[in-house]
Amino acid sequence: MRKYFCLLLFYISLHAFAQKIDFESSIKVTYNANLNLGEKNKKNKDFILIGNSQNYYFAIDNIYRYDSGNYNYLGGIDTKKSSIIFNERVLKINNKTTIFAITVDSKIRYEESEPLQWVLYSETKTINGVKCQMAATNKFGRRWIAYFSKEYPQSLGPYKFNGLPGLIFELYDIRDDYHFTATKVEKDSEEFKYNLSSYKLMNKKNYLQAKYNMEFTVAAFPDMDEAMRKQTQEMLDKKKKLFNNPLELKPFE
Repeated sequence: MRKYFCLLLFYISLHAFAQKIDFESSIKVTYNANLNLGEKNKKNKDFILIGNSQNYYFAIDNIYRYDSGNYNYLGGIDTKKSSIIFNERVLKINNKTTIFAITVDSKIRYEESEPLQWVLYSETKTINGVKCQMAATNKFGRRWIAYFSKEYPQSLGPYKFNGLPGLIFELYDIRDDYHFTATKVEKDSEEFKYNLSSYKLMNKKNYLQAKYNMEFTVAAFPDMDEAMRKQTQEMLDKKKKLFNNPLELKPFE
């Protein structure tokens, strides 16, 4: 009886911490992105944004398919290695933005709530048949240009870029290192379930340091001998050059 009671408590606690997220009256936006990630490392990737003006989810396409249960590859996808290109999810629920990732065997997250300060301009252009208005902001060490449309009133955009009076159809920094363009907008009502309690909550500084250590240092391989550690670190240093141009050049700006 005691064993059964303990198992019951475990089951209840597991589901109590699992956060069910239902994006009611939401839209699903596919963004195609040209990314200049570092030395000789340019990529073209699709990202998915799902949400409404209150809640949203944003991730690279393959991680979205894993999270939504739509990844059909036999054996699933290894979220630890699936995309160093952009292995973070951005999730906003109840006015709280959480960024979380799985790096090697570490599940980490941080929270952020600083609003963007946009300047709106009268300049317009048409993107995929939709008339859009220009806006700009300075954030993360970059000057960002956005084109949004009031035809879609959801205050949404790629990554952490929201707060405009309409959906962002195009977003890029003036160096054109990161350039997102909406290629498809459709109605959607996805339901996700996350147990964010399994992700260690850190402040942003510690999160970034932990993520860096796991991806670019031998901290993730504590059992190596000295010769192997040196060889591995040399390989990681080469990899680091491929990813030395992050979206957030200045994470605290």
